[in-house]
Amino acid sequence: MPTEEIFRDIGKKIRQIRQKQNLTQEELGEKANLHYSYIGQMERGDKIPSLKTLNKIAKALNVGLDYILEGPLKYSPASSAEDAINEFVHILRTRPARETEMLISICRNIIEELDTYKKDKEQAPNV
Repeated sequence: MPTEEIFRDIGKKIRQIRQKQNLTQEELGEKANLHYSYIGQMERGDKIPSLKTLNKIAKALNVGLDYILEGPLKYSPASSAEDAINEFVHILRTRPARETEMLISICRNIIEELDTYKKDKEQAPNV
């Protein structure tokens, strides 16, 4: 894959994360201490950021640098539990705070239902 295409993909990924977090280029620029026009140029693939700059952007977006460079881990049955946990953390980090709170609440409810189901199943007489 040509270098230009790699950085264009990285720029697209940054734009997607920024938009999911409802941030403007200006707001991301302020958080990362970069000019908003540079953010736009980078998102379009017109500018090639240094690793230091990508790290600033990752921190401003509250995601790991690996997420920007490689993207989220893809879960498959062969993946380890740690891979699944990392994927979930990456998903949560890209969402606004209110959505993260809602997702955590939903997960807690699902876990409680699963625990109740398991408990009921264990206590049910074998028929």
